Amino acid sequence: MADIERENRKQELRRRVVDTKELLQQEAEQAEEKGKRRRSRRRLLVFLVVVLVLGALVAGAVYMMKRPYTGFSQNWRNSFTGENGVSESDYEDYEIFGDGFLKVTRDGATYIDSSGKTIWNQSYEMNSPYVSISGDYCAIADQGKTAIYIMNKTGTTGQAETNLPITKISVAGTGVTYALLEDSKASYITVFSKEGAALDISIKSVLDGDGYPVDIAVSPDGTELIASFASIENGTIQNKVIFYNLSEIGQNAGSNRVVGGFTDDFSGHLAGRVHFSDDTHAQAFYDGGIAFFSTKVLTSPELSQKVEIEQTIQAITYADDYIGIITDNSDSETSADPYMLTVYRLNGQTVFSTPFQLNYTNFDIDQDRVLVYNNTTLQLYDMSGTLKYSGNIDTSISRARVAHGMKNPLGLDLLIGSAGAMESVKLK
Repeated sequence: MADIERENRKQELRRRVVDTKELLQQEAEQAEEKGKRRRSRRRLLVFLVVVLVLGALVAGAVYMMKRPYTGFSQNWRNSFTGENGVSESDYEDYEIFGDGFLKVTRDGATYIDSSGKTIWNQSYEMNSPYVSISGDYCAIADQGKTAIYIMNKTGTTGQAETNLPITKISVAGTGVTYALLEDSKASYITVFSKEGAALDISIKSVLDGDGYPVDIAVSPDGTELIASFASIENGTIQNKVIFYNLSEIGQNAGSNRVVGGFTDDFSGHLAGRVHFSDDTHAQAFYDGGIAFFSTKVLTSPELSQKVEIEQTIQAITYADDYIGIITDNSDSETSADPYMLTVYRLNGQTVFSTPFQLNYTNFDIDQDRVLVYNNTTLQLYDMSGTLKYSGNIDTSISRARVAHGMKNPLGLDLLIGSAGAMESVKLK
């Protein structure tokens, strides 16, 4: 009997030991589950905090990028005046080039980068400097004379001399330069390498038959040329826009290398300006609108879009992906804004159009910003047509552009070329 009781007590003790182990295990599992839930809640809380912080930062950045600028400050100013404080030349012009400006005078040209540093200086003597820029290259000719200088961002690559007076030049992004020359009976398009050597390419147009050459433009790769010719027939002005191909493809088109011509589209109008935006998009600006061309098919350029404009085109500017014009405002009789600013894509699609009243002297498109300005006042638009800044920046403005570099939501840096100086200002 005693043995049975001892055995029962042993079994009971074993059961209690097992139950205690199970209880401890259950408690450990419950504690681990609670820890998991706490860690999960903590991770969720951290995630929510991060999302809220990032959302606030993004919202703040978007606001700062979209907000209008209300003031400005000067970053630096470099003066180009002489010892007596007078400008070095009686003629001074700025062109957007590289990440800074090309300063052009009758005595020479200077490339100044975005930090205000002079990279190179090319001296010459010209009565009427005529500038053409494409990509990393620029060319300057003495209009009405015979000298051409060809430069890139590192310095002068060549100098050319023509045998007839120069009317227009157009440089390619490769440095190849086309010059429009003329005498009393004909015009000639001659081509020079970036080193200034004459290439074995020449196009002759007889004034009595082909018309008077109004403008020329070469494609960035240097192989295509667009030209506008005007003539009078039966007392009516006639205009034709001609495309040439100067590569091996153009050789199959005949000695004149013409691969396309458009006449009826410009009947009774004058195309005073032609331009190549890239190797496959070109435009002709005429008194009646803008013709947008596609040269994707090298042997057959086509008129892809024709935008008719009743108002007078007063000013034109170009960028890599945009075309900008300023016209009279057709609603000016009922509006205080006498001008209309319109920006197009290269296919002719309108990006935005907005009226304004600033009595401007120039405007440019640079890095998705449109700058309209006169000597004392600047207006800045983004590509939605929103006016981002309008006001005085306390300097004389000859040329304005957006400074290259990382976009800062706290402000926008501009480069200003002015009489005898270049400076950097921050809109904020």
